[in-house]
Amino acid sequence: MCGIVGLHLKKSELYPRLGELLVPMLEAMTARGPDSAGVALYGDSGMEVIKDVGHPAEICARYGVVDRAGYQAVGHTRMATESAVTTDGAHPFTPLPDLALVHNGSFSNYATVRRRLARAGIHCETQNDSEVAARFIGQQVTAGADLGDAMRMVLKEFDGFFTLLVTTGDEFAVLRDSFACKPAVIAETADYVAMASEYHALAELPGIEQARIREPEPETVYAWRR
Repeated sequence: MCGIVGLHLKKSELYPRLGELLVPMLEAMTARGPDSAGVALYGDSGMEVIKDVGHPAEICARYGVVDRAGYQAVGHTRMATESAVTTDGAHPFTPLPDLALVHNGSFSNYATVRRRLARAGIHCETQNDSEVAARFIGQQVTAGADLGDAMRMVLKEFDGFFTLLVTTGDEFAVLRDSFACKPAVIAETADYVAMASEYHALAELPGIEQARIREPEPETVYAWRR
């Protein structure tokens, strides 16, 4: 069990508040992942990744996440199930300079996909199944697929139960497996798109009362572009 959050800001007036809005979302996911946490923040200088072992609130305070500005961010709190609790094993995974992936769930055939990637010259640095999915999506994008098609290929190549949130410098995309058993909720207003594993992580966002709230359908990529 892990926690995912993401925030895609549509209005530049909110850019200075990216960290301020993201940190409570991430802290709300502590019970879903007390082992480690991380964020990927997108701003004018590109993507910055922060991840470490410990409780989300401690990590956010340690790295001053609340003061960060930008237009988009993803975050993750991890409860380790299949690999060690390390900073390297924390999410997000970033196979390309501007691509970040966070994942809740598990892939049962990730070792098979990892061997296939290795034969293509793409090597994973951890034993984490989420990294394999990130490397796979990165491979598809590098080969020319758009992000939505690359994520749909996960449905064809991976077995398991999952919710994925994947971002690039100008995209924000969510996908659930065919059973959709891992929780996810999306809130959209004129000012932002927000996603979390549970609604209470979104409850303090400005204008949430007027947001369109939905649970993503299975096998459907939900995507927004900057």
